[in-house]
Amino acid sequence: MITRQRTPAGPPSSDRPDVGDAAVSSGGVAEGRTLPAADGAGPLGRLKNGDGGGTRGDDRPDLRRILADPDEPMLFFQPIVDLQRGVIAGYEALARFHSHPAHPPDLVFAEADRLGLAAQLEARVLAAALEARDRLPDRCFLAVNVLPHLLTAPEVTAIWQRADLRRLVLELNEAVDLDATTGLTTTAGALRNLGAFVAMDDVGSGYAGLRQLARIRPDFVKLDRSLVVNVDDDQVKIALTELVGTFASRLNAWVIAEGVERFDELGMLVALGVPLGQGFLLGRPSRAWQQLDPTVARRIRQFSERSNHAASIESLMEQVTISIGDSGRCAMSADCPSCPMSAARNRDGLAAGDDPAGPDGDRTPRATVIVSNRCRPVALHLSGGPGGGTEPRRVPTTLFARPEEPVTEVARRAMTRARASRFDPVIIVTEMGRPLGLVRMERLMLRLAEMST
Repeated sequence: MITRQRTPAGPPSSDRPDVGDAAVSSGGVAEGRTLPAADGAGPLGRLKNGDGGGTRGDDRPDLRRILADPDEPMLFFQPIVDLQRGVIAGYEALARFHSHPAHPPDLVFAEADRLGLAAQLEARVLAAALEARDRLPDRCFLAVNVLPHLLTAPEVTAIWQRADLRRLVLELNEAVDLDATTGLTTTAGALRNLGAFVAMDDVGSGYAGLRQLARIRPDFVKLDRSLVVNVDDDQVKIALTELVGTFASRLNAWVIAEGVERFDELGMLVALGVPLGQGFLLGRPSRAWQQLDPTVARRIRQFSERSNHAASIESLMEQVTISIGDSGRCAMSADCPSCPMSAARNRDGLAAGDDPAGPDGDRTPRATVIVSNRCRPVALHLSGGPGGGTEPRRVPTTLFARPEEPVTEVARRAMTRARASRFDPVIIVTEMGRPLGLVRMERLMLRLAEMST
């Protein structure tokens, strides 16, 4: 059982984007603006020449031509999806340069850095994102990459200091040494005061790590694609995703998983409780505000329902025999449609009169729920006594739970019972109070142990 990440509440705002109750890009890395590895030459470093390089001689993009064109850059928008509800929660703005279609965006930004024009280009991108933000669909946010060391550059400051930044998420890339950026914490506070959210991008790809998360305290944490690829088949990546999610929850931040390209990856991320995702499977970059594919939305909801069921008390429920008083089995159960046991099936498809194997395949003797004439539970007949005894015993019903209640909440309520009855089974009932089955405390404790590892 994988621990579900707590859904953070996030910073208060009346214009807060709606990411639902969920509460750790298809192409968000490959297609978006990514940073080349630094080799000591400037904040962005240099791209190596050779295969895929193309940064010298006539292959270099013409930055002055780009900056002279008022239509540059073009922005493409990639959906960021709520992985619990199957709806679009926001978009990431990705810069493209139509005057240099053969040059990947990262080459253009690297050349701007080499020429000392990075701040001008950064300001142009931020201004375009703010203009696009005003056209956003309702209850969505817009994320845009900003290099941390350029946030205080005069050209960039002139854009954000005079703007309303609500519904805007500024992504700071972890690959840049944030320690070398003076006053970043103060700047992040100023951005938040203007309504912006702050995200830490590519978490898990660089050297900054959890220390930088603790310093910046972002509102969003973007899990790098390297941790998402094949996460469904890699226990180390699962553990790292849980680690980032737990840490993000303590910071009151949302996790966004980048690079989701397969349904198996998507299913695992939903099971892990990751609230948001981005990737080619969820939507490719587009000039328009695209909608989520209905098939993908339906699969997300199916994954979510399955995951929520595993975390609910119903997943631990076993069937029982029902008796009215001590006279025998419930007279209602055979013919009366109002008795839930007439049609009830447990998770193994067994009806009330069957004799299924108990947990882990053992032949656990069945319990009997004693009900009143109105089919309300009043007592339990248990086959074994305390401490593993074999003598049957009758105990009062001390705790009822609905099937959809979380395991953790039922355990919390169970521990408030009197000492003598604290470990008696929990009766699972309908909204009308009629019994559906029971959950033994041994199984509940085992599930809690699984959820904590």
